[in-house]
Amino acid sequence: MYSTILHATDLSDTHFDLCEQAVKLAQALGAKLHLIHVIETPSTLQVSQGLGFAEIEPPIKDDAEIVMKVLGDALHLDADRLYVETGSVRQKVLEKMQKLSADLLVIGSHKPHDLSEILGSTAKVLVEHAPTDVLTLRTNQ
Repeated sequence: MYSTILHATDLSDTHFDLCEQAVKLAQALGAKLHLIHVIETPSTLQVSQGLGFAEIEPPIKDDAEIVMKVLGDALHLDADRLYVETGSVRQKVLEKMQKLSADLLVIGSHKPHDLSEILGSTAKVLVEHAPTDVLTLRTNQ
């Protein structure tokens, strides 16, 4: 049914539980799982970077890459399936889906207590624009 799954993680407090669920799903389906974390930059910084006036501070990305490596090790995922990007979450996730030919996007839902907030703004945008099925996972916390 699905052969390539991209799980977008925000590396929040509950990210490990969500990533574990994504791993179990991929194993059950016999699919390849890829993880992506996007460091969202403010739109004004994105414009400045595009004009060559500012750069994202490397330590932020370096820290995220370390966390992703530890996460990959804990979940037994190869390093070549872990991605840290900077920019627009929507743009980077959708680009990675296309590059990988991903046929399922997995995202987390952190606010299941209020129906109007089940999907945050980022998740909502991804659901609206993803070219494939999108599965939202809830945390137990």
